Amino acid sequence: MKVRFDKEKCIGCYACYVACIAEHHPPEAENAPSYRAIKEVREDGFQKNICEGCIHCGLCMKNCPAGAIYKDEEFGLILVDKEKCIGCRKCETVCPKNVIHYDEDGKMEKCDGCMERLREGREPACVRVCCAGAISQGI
Repeated sequence: MKVRFDKEKCIGCYACYVACIAEHHPPEAENAPSYRAIKEVREDGFQKNICEGCIHCGLCMKNCPAGAIYKDEEFGLILVDKEKCIGCRKCETVCPKNVIHYDEDGKMEKCDGCMERLREGREPACVRVCCAGAISQGI
């Protein structure tokens, strides 16, 4: 499964950004990161903000020297095994969307495609709340 993002459809409402935080962190968490990134885009003299996220392209997996990043067999998502992560940040340097973060222990963390939601037969949180249809999932 891939997560698709159409920057032309994104209206910069940040609903996906907030939904990601709400899905992955408890309400009382302070400074909880979203696995989506707010980016400024300028085209034809106009500026808008978009909320890009991981598209599960696998570049981080291909460049991980520790084998900490792998492809999930059930849904085909690119996931991380934090126990194997050595914190070298090579994955961060190749991420085309710049959406890889590191936790307080220096271990990589990224979008998991809302794995628990998928197992329950639901859409990822970002897909669910995107009223503009900019985020979708597919094969």
